[in-house]
Amino acid sequence: MASPPRHSGKGGWFTTKELSGGGPLIDLGVHYIDLALWMMGNPKPVAVSGATYCKFAGTDLSDSENSQFGEKKEEGTFNVEDLAIRFIRFDNNVTLQIEFSWASNVQEEGTFLELRGTRAGASIVKGELKLFGETAGQLVNIQPIMGNRRVDAHGEHIKHFVQVIQGREEPILIPQYGVDMIKILTALYRSAELGAEVRL
Repeated sequence: MASPPRHSGKGGWFTTKELSGGGPLIDLGVHYIDLALWMMGNPKPVAVSGATYCKFAGTDLSDSENSQFGEKKEEGTFNVEDLAIRFIRFDNNVTLQIEFSWASNVQEEGTFLELRGTRAGASIVKGELKLFGETAGQLVNIQPIMGNRRVDAHGEHIKHFVQVIQGREEPILIPQYGVDMIKILTALYRSAELGAEVRL
């Protein structure tokens, strides 16, 4: 078995798979997959296919804000992916394509989510929601006006949790969603190891 890649200045728990569980898929991707699944109505995953790459562990040439995260450790371990590409199929014939990285040769770093349906589509770029579809026989682009309203997402989650505990609201999320997420993440890493699709 080959030893994990090592690089001066990198390492610590953040880039050690045994401690962190993985790279950008676990760090960043899990949140966007969760959001996408919620917006899609939480379909049941049936199969995944994916690949992971670790190509930038041996360089300090990065302008990514993500390269600053984690504890730097002289001669530290870097054995997690820095790029994950995946394809997920669901039981209702819906598919999800994802790509997450800490470092890529791209013009500009960015995060976005796009949904493409048969009757409409949506995108969230830099926190702005846009809808695309048809109204009265015409193609339309719609951007909801949010005004100056700022939402404290963590605060809203805590408030909802308390309301559920007190029996005033039904939970937005159920345990099965978390189980499905763990199945997806586990299968995605397994698919990358096997170089083949993994059925759930």
